[in-house]
Amino acid sequence: MSLHYLIDGYNVLYALPDMPAGTWEKKREALLRQLSDQKPFGNNQATVVFDSREGSGSQARQGGLTIAFTSGETADDWIVTHVREASNARIFVVVTDDQGLRRLLRGTGAKCLGTADFWAKTKKPMDLREPEERMDKEAITDE
Repeated sequence: MSLHYLIDGYNVLYALPDMPAGTWEKKREALLRQLSDQKPFGNNQATVVFDSREGSGSQARQGGLTIAFTSGETADDWIVTHVREASNARIFVVVTDDQGLRRLLRGTGAKCLGTADFWAKTKKPMDLREPEERMDKEAITDE
């Protein structure tokens, strides 16, 4: 059975050991880049959900991820509705440290996974710097 990870975007972002600097857009981009590079969800589907109470709501695809911005609701509400309306909620793994969200999902069949356990699935260390900030160590010479 293929799983579908529903990632509580801002909750996971706040749980990062070193939150990237800059605007919220830059922080989201760093998180999405890290998720695309690390793939802690393996070959399963993954949707990252961000709150956007004033937005019109939108979904996009980026690097194998679906990114959802809510419309007039919290990310928690979007995730709960998505899980409860599914014909088989057992395919969902909800990534969050939010205890309120975890309580709302009890009894649905969805699994909850804490952010530390989620990131522990990665093989490479996290690097949230912009790609141009990363130094190519192979290019360094002694000259």
